[in-house]
Amino acid sequence: MLNSDNEGANANKIQESTSTSLSVILSTQNDGDPLYESPTNIKAIVPKDVAYEIIVVHHSREDGTNNYQDKDKETKMTIENKKKIRQIKLVKNVEPVDIYVRGEFAAAVMKGIEQSSGQFILVMDADFPYPEEVLANLAKELITSPNSIIIASRYAKGSSIHQLPFMRSTISKGARIIVERGLKVKDVKDPLSSCFGFSRHQIKGIQIEGKGNELLLEMLVKINKNNELDDVSIKEIPFEQKDTIFLKKLDSNRIISYSKAVWHLYRYGRKSHWAADEPEIVEQKKHKSVLFLSKAGRFFTVGASGLVVNYLVSLLLSNLVPNIWYIHATFVGIIVSISSNFVLNKVWTFEDRDFSIKHFFRQYGLFLLLCSFGAALQLSLVTVFVDYYHIQYSVSLIIAVAIASIGNFLLNKKITFGEKIWE
Repeated sequence: MLNSDNEGANANKIQESTSTSLSVILSTQNDGDPLYESPTNIKAIVPKDVAYEIIVVHHSREDGTNNYQDKDKETKMTIENKKKIRQIKLVKNVEPVDIYVRGEFAAAVMKGIEQSSGQFILVMDADFPYPEEVLANLAKELITSPNSIIIASRYAKGSSIHQLPFMRSTISKGARIIVERGLKVKDVKDPLSSCFGFSRHQIKGIQIEGKGNELLLEMLVKINKNNELDDVSIKEIPFEQKDTIFLKKLDSNRIISYSKAVWHLYRYGRKSHWAADEPEIVEQKKHKSVLFLSKAGRFFTVGASGLVVNYLVSLLLSNLVPNIWYIHATFVGIIVSISSNFVLNKVWTFEDRDFSIKHFFRQYGLFLLLCSFGAALQLSLVTVFVDYYHIQYSVSLIIAVAIASIGNFLLNKKITFGEKIWE
C-alpha cells in the first residue's frame, strides 16, 4: 500500500502541474551503475500534452549474491533522491530519478511507485525491447481508459513469439493454467507480463506486498479478491516477441519466485474466500485443505522411507547371500520397498483398515501397476529432458521425480484407495 504522506505530497504536485500525468517506472537489474539502456525514447510514447516523469529502479536479489558491492549504497542513494524536488511539468527532456532497492522486481517497482507522482503509472523493464508502437498504444489506452489495466501481452490474439521451444512453451502454458485455475484470474492471456499500466487509484487501499517478480499477478489477484475487478477492465495489447530475449527471462530463480508468489496468493485467495462464508463452511473447507496436504505429506514421507528400505535390503542381500547377482538383490529391494510403501500408505496415509484378502490384493496390484507407470514416466521424462532438450541431468531428474511422485499420489488416491482427489 502506498504511504499516505507520500500520496498526499504527490497529489499536491499533480494539482500544481496538470490534470493528466504519467509516471514511467523503469526496472533494471545491474551492478548499481546509474547508466541503463532505455528501450525507447520515452517522450515518443507519451501522449501529447501529458506530463510525465521517469523513475529508474535498480534492484538486486535480496540474498546479496549480485549487484551491490557497497551495502550502504541503497540507503544513501534512496535518501538523496527523496531530497530531490521533482515537479511534474511539461518538459522536452526529463532527467530520470534513480532509486536503488535491495530486492526483486516487484519490491523495486513498488518503491518506485511510492516515490512517483503521476496519476497514471506505466511499468516496464528498462533493458527490454518492447516495440515503440506497442508502448505508445499502451500509454494512450491508459490515459483514455482510466479504469483499465493495460498489459503488453505476449499471448493475446495478434501477438507472436518466434521459435519458442517445446519445453519453454509447455512451462509457460502450465504457469498460465495454474494462474487461471488456481488463482481464478480469468480472461487474462498474459498475467505474468512485466510491462503494464494502471491508474494510481486502482491500488489505493489494497496491500500490495511486492514479493518476487509477479507484481501484475499480485495486483490482479488482490483487486479481484476485493471484488473490484468487475469495475476494472483488462486490455491486452499484443506484440511480437523474439525468443532469444524471452528465453533469458526464465531461470531457476524465476521459477522459484513464481512458485512462491502463486502459493502466497493462493493462500491470500483462500482467506478472502473463507471470510465471506459461514463458520461451519469455513471449517469444512479448511479441513479439506489440511487433510489433502496431510495425506500428500504422509505419502511422500512413506516414499522417502521406501528409498531407505530399498537401499538396505539390496545391500544386505548382496553382502549376506552367497553368489547372488547384484541385479537380483536390487530387484528384491525394489519389491520389498514397494510392498512396505503399500502397507504404510494403506494403514497410515489413507487409513484403510479393510484387510480382506480380495480387497488387499486388488489394491496391492493396482499400487504395483501405478508405481510401475510412475517409474516408466520418470524414465521417459528424464530421457526427453536430457536427450532432446539438453537439460542438465540433475535438474532433469528432479523435475521428473517431482512429476512422477505427484502423479503416483493422485492416481493411487483416486484409483487404488478410492478417494476423491480433493479431500
